[in-house]
Amino acid sequence: MPAPERIRPLLEDPDVVLVSGYARLPDAVASHSQYERLGVVLAVNLADGRIVAADTTLLTDLAKEFFRALVEGLSVTEDITEIAERVQRRYAGQSGGALTTALRRCLETFHQVRAARAAEAAEPAAPRRTGPARG
Repeated sequence: MPAPERIRPLLEDPDVVLVSGYARLPDAVASHSQYERLGVVLAVNLADGRIVAADTTLLTDLAKEFFRALVEGLSVTEDITEIAERVQRRYAGQSGGALTTALRRCLETFHQVRAARAAEAAEPAAPRRTGPARG
């Protein structure tokens, strides 16, 4: 599916937010010369915490697709332990530590965004003025 077609449904859902996290790559990793940091980006539904799309700056397409398969469809609220265990157990590349750290930072950002949105929703709306003040 071309990127615009894959992304369009995400943009149409106001509950989907994009969060990212980064971590320093080990010097011995091949992609270190290209990127000093590894990035993880998740599109997450605020309503249920479900990861609806995932991407990473891992160097190979296979590694990126494997990461997507590990995390997409899981919930960052209900499956947080499973997400961490899947990545730690199944991704044995040299970037594993950086991948886990970047993923953890994504999850932290999601929970901050969700808390901020909940706080905004709880605030009473300011009264609206409909015309000039009369005295």
